[in-house]
Amino acid sequence: MEIFSFHLKGKMAHFRRFYSNSSALTYTIPPRTTVCGIIAGLMGYERDSYYEDFSLENCDITVALNSPIKKTMQKMNLLMIKGLNDLNGSKENHSQVPTEFLIPQNIRENEIDYQVWIHFKNPELKEKFEALITENRNFYKTNAISCALGLAHNLARFEYEGKYSGTIVDEEKTIAINSAVSVKNIIEIDQETDQLSLIVEELPLEFDSQRALTENGKKRILFSRTGVPVKLRIREHVQLDNGEKICWMK
Repeated sequence: MEIFSFHLKGKMAHFRRFYSNSSALTYTIPPRTTVCGIIAGLMGYERDSYYEDFSLENCDITVALNSPIKKTMQKMNLLMIKGLNDLNGSKENHSQVPTEFLIPQNIRENEIDYQVWIHFKNPELKEKFEALITENRNFYKTNAISCALGLAHNLARFEYEGKYSGTIVDEEKTIAINSAVSVKNIIEIDQETDQLSLIVEELPLEFDSQRALTENGKKRILFSRTGVPVKLRIREHVQLDNGEKICWMK
């Protein structure tokens, strides 16, 4: 299978947890649904029109956090917008909402770095995506929106890494995994991994046409918080021809 790899980098990120209410909490890594939205936006899809093309059946995606990060809580002064005249902030009823942001450990010198791997099962979509990201390596091209890490004002850089050949290895093995892994795919965690720091979050993976989670659209996902590959005994993984080993978020 052909697998594309790219990086999403920026200074701040916020991927709102679906159960957040008065305080806007964030996931640590972008959920699969967020990655689908970013890619679909760059490819020019209309809102809510891409769920079938990027479903678990038609598209494989996984993510890795490659840089140390921390969380900070800031109060956002939100406006009640009912019309164009409300955009200048002169009306009453402002709402101060505590909002959790992801930032680099050293925000002056470093940035957040997420690596994404994607495999399109639809040849037409694969060709369209490849043409979009390989036209010029000095900048990313978009057919619609700019790239952001969650909220629109958290602008991001899209850096294409390359296209790799991948082979599914359907046997139990203890190996170092470079990407996030579904908990149901894990048999055992090797506690001897250097700089071991793991997080498990329940992430949305797939929406239906009504923007509701599907039956398999939410899973517990384990990933490294330090960017160090995690040694795991797992049931199935994908071996890339560059030596990396990944697991799809599914």
